[in-house]
Amino acid sequence: VRLNVRTSSGQYPIEIAPDASRRLAALLDAADLPRRRFIVSSPTVWRFHAERLQGLTPEDPILIADGERFKHVGTVGRIYDALIRAGADRMTTLVALGGGVTGDVAGFAAATFLRGVPIVQVPTTLLAQVDSSVGGKVGVNHPMGKNLIGSFHPPAAVVIDPDVLSTL
Repeated sequence: VRLNVRTSSGQYPIEIAPDASRRLAALLDAADLPRRRFIVSSPTVWRFHAERLQGLTPEDPILIADGERFKHVGTVGRIYDALIRAGADRMTTLVALGGGVTGDVAGFAAATFLRGVPIVQVPTTLLAQVDSSVGGKVGVNHPMGKNLIGSFHPPAAVVIDPDVLSTL
């Protein structure tokens, strides 16, 4: 199933299919997204699903701790550090592989790095597949409250692969 979501700033595709994550490189190429790609994931999710994304990028994944307690600007800073060290530029696409926290943090990094680079959401939890990966609501928590720092940065694409749910 392929849906096109229209927003005030344009549109983006949502691809829903078994094994869609294994075809991610072709899907991103078809969407004409920048070919320099960085995957943001957690160590656990990466361990389960790295082989699905073979051939997507020669870049090392940016692995961040998963969980609500790591949804803060310090984690976003780790993503910025990795991108800057690698010489990422405006022709860079971030790929968020994980649940809602990973998607929110990577999406916020994409919204703010160089004033915005494309983000592709590849959600690996049911809630992220039906909620947080769609719409472009990205952000982080502050010690004084949840989701107080954020932006609206619609994804360039969302790739929903029901097969990844088998590792939950």
